[in-house]
Amino acid sequence: MPTARIDANDAQPSVLIVDDERNLRRLLAHAMTTEGYRVETASNGEACLGFCQQRLPDLILMDALMPEMDGFTCCEALQTRYGDRCPPVLIITALADTPSVERAFAVGAIDYVTKPVHWAVLRQRVRRLLQTHLVNQELLQARRTIENLQATLKHPQG
Repeated sequence: MPTARIDANDAQPSVLIVDDERNLRRLLAHAMTTEGYRVETASNGEACLGFCQQRLPDLILMDALMPEMDGFTCCEALQTRYGDRCPPVLIITALADTPSVERAFAVGAIDYVTKPVHWAVLRQRVRRLLQTHLVNQELLQARRTIENLQATLKHPQG
């Protein structure tokens, strides 16, 4: 089962870009690579889920409207599959209406950015989301370690 990267020595957080528009995927990939992130891309929600089965990225930038599986459905599927290990999902879309924004947050998106993308805003949000996610994953790992130690002390092998 894939796990999120929590090794502080790994200097390059990973970002998965999911968008059906090839040119936007390239622009986003270039922007994220320039910021020092490892970047992978997928063209729809199904491809995103397939990628995540192999390795969970540290952050997902996802379009809302895509063929085969849209970003809302994919985000919900990620939450169901990975729960507290789910990487944060930032929706990037042209949809600026209130029902779309509310739906994104209802299915588990952490943030929402509308197109055309304001690059300075996106960079800051990505940086903030990655910092928060990596700290949360470290805390989750520490909690699991404590729970395992408590179980061992409660039922020592002997």
